[in-house]
Amino acid sequence: MPKALATLDFDDKLLPVREMYVGREADRFRVAHPQHPLLKPFLQDVSRAYSTCAKYLQKKLPLQSKTLQCLSAVDPVVRGHTKTGFKLKKLTYTMSHLLPPDADTHQEILQYSVDHTLPTFKEGDDVVRLWSSVFETGKYPGLCQAVKAAMSIFHGPLVESSFNLMGDIIDPRSTSMNIATFSATQTVKYTLQSRKQNAVEMFSRDDVKFGAVDRRLCSNINSAGTRDKAQRQNKLFRARERRMEFDCQPSTSAAEKRKQVVEEENVARKRHIAKQRKRALEGLVQAKRLKK
Repeated sequence: MPKALATLDFDDKLLPVREMYVGREADRFRVAHPQHPLLKPFLQDVSRAYSTCAKYLQKKLPLQSKTLQCLSAVDPVVRGHTKTGFKLKKLTYTMSHLLPPDADTHQEILQYSVDHTLPTFKEGDDVVRLWSSVFETGKYPGLCQAVKAAMSIFHGPLVESSFNLMGDIIDPRSTSMNIATFSATQTVKYTLQSRKQNAVEMFSRDDVKFGAVDRRLCSNINSAGTRDKAQRQNKLFRARERRMEFDCQPSTSAAEKRKQVVEEENVARKRHIAKQRKRALEGLVQAKRLKK
């Protein structure tokens, strides 16, 4: 539990100095010269560094967070404990807007805590697989819905990779991008980078005129445009309804500024697309020259 980590004494929990990770080169030196006079003080410094880092993180991390404590109750290792039941109950209450209206989550939590038909779980096992087997039973619809929402917080692209790609997507002209658009753009960019290709290379055809076309891709492009247009129209319709309800009009200066920003974004987008096309064409020309 996070609350237990906040008061944990790390000095007694560290690995023996001979087993601590010190890097590949230092580990080779440790094995080759176990009695070297500099080895002992070096390992003591490493142990002190690990302990200092752990204490620093202990102070900085939100280990006393009630939300984090409730989320930690999802771990099957702590199933059956009284505190786990309290935390799961609070978690389902927090996510009540996501649960079925007729779900008796309190009873489900009590039954889940003493259910001996569920697979055994040991520390280090895959949490997702365990909960997948719980989902398949269909016995805890409310609890499972809350657990799905809780686990979705921790599943997705790696945080570091996400922030690395974020710098390639978001710039001063696209700071108002919504999450759905960013997620789609991030997925496309990650796929292209992982394959070490650009869009032209990925979808290139030997015969541009008679080559096979990915019909599913074309359908997705058309449906995406139609869906985006419908969403924008619905958003404008809702905004117009709210203005009529409260008898207010949009600010003229704000509308003009928004229009100017949209025009600038369109110009910047066209310039960026032209630059990308030019770069892709140059790459294709260079590739053909290398083939010759």
